[in-house]
Amino acid sequence: MNDAKSQHGINFNVGVELEFCLYKRGSKEEMISNLQKDNTLRASSVIPVDYSLFASSITLNEQGDFLDDVIDQLENQGIEIEQFHSESASGQLELVLTYTQNALQLADHVVFAKETINACAKKYGMRALFLPKIQKSEAGNGQHVHLSFSDIDQKPASKNSFSTENGISARGRSFMEGILHHLPALVAITTPSRNSFLRIGPGCWTGSSVRWAVEDKESPVRVCLSKSGAVSNVELKLFDASANIHIGLAAVLAAGLDGINRNLHLRPPSESGNDLPRTLKESLEFLKRDDFLMAELGPELSKSYLGLKEAEEKHDSSMALSDQTSTAWLQA
Repeated sequence: MNDAKSQHGINFNVGVELEFCLYKRGSKEEMISNLQKDNTLRASSVIPVDYSLFASSITLNEQGDFLDDVIDQLENQGIEIEQFHSESASGQLELVLTYTQNALQLADHVVFAKETINACAKKYGMRALFLPKIQKSEAGNGQHVHLSFSDIDQKPASKNSFSTENGISARGRSFMEGILHHLPALVAITTPSRNSFLRIGPGCWTGSSVRWAVEDKESPVRVCLSKSGAVSNVELKLFDASANIHIGLAAVLAAGLDGINRNLHLRPPSESGNDLPRTLKESLEFLKRDDFLMAELGPELSKSYLGLKEAEEKHDSSMALSDQTSTAWLQA
């Protein structure tokens, strides 16, 4: 962020969408009775609060007290909310944090928001699951990030420099290409679990190849339009709550800034592109070969990060999706 200001005179604008699913909490006695020999729960005992569909009012109406409490608690912490709405999976909600020029503070707010949601869910006899993929046949939980930037010396300071009257600005196009160029390695940081890659694929609203498009929910890098039809920002859909939001957001912004520094030319929009890694293990290999991102992480953090993720990948390799879900439920 300091490099963006000092070298290019820009401030990043960042917003985050937090998706999670509400599940019934169950009593201690029920939990003990449903524990299996390997200390996982029977899948049948992990039950969502409802089976509503996208944009349904069921979850909003039935969990109104929980929602009001979350909003009040976040506002008391100075965390601004743009929107709170239901999503497509069972008991799934999305909390949208207000767009801001303070990326570091927003990352802090994501951490506080998740803790607040977890605490409020427990208060109302529920568990909030941020696990990227819970049910095989349902959409997963993302933590999408929205990005643009503004010139520091511009009046007003909030004016968007990512776009122009004619579409994406030259720097905006280079910023996007930087993200696309590093995307196969970036996903090792932004979707950093075996479970993460169960959420990714055709028809999953995440994208599964290196490409961009305008208002296409199947594209991992999506250009968003305002109500007037003007370009507003770019969204990265390959980001979820298993990522460290501070490291992940820093890596994405660094990749975009690398595109600006190198004046990269944005590839044409398309309906297909080179395949992204299909597993965490494969993505970690891409990360190891990405000299830029490895240098941004630094020798100590990169070594620790790769060691941790490789250990997690090995540990989780024998876990079925139902086991991953029951573990997340127990930890929530």
